[in-house]
Amino acid sequence: MDNDQTGTACGSLTDDELEHLKVLLRRFCTYDMDQFELIKTQAPYREAYIVMSSAPIVDTVPEQYNTI
Repeated sequence: MDNDQTGTACGSLTDDELEHLKVLLRRFCTYDMDQFELIKTQAPYREAYIVMSSAPIVDTVPEQYNTI
């Protein structure tokens, strides 16, 4: 994955950007992700960690997740 964390856009995602992100995430999970992907990025005041997995996190159930 690309390590460039300099992002040029600012502010919340627009509705169109959010829909595009969902499309890209589904495509990534379909064609590029094997069993899991661990991602770290820099947010303004902290690091943010993203876990993408082909199984729910331990002690959670699929109903707890937002469907995209």
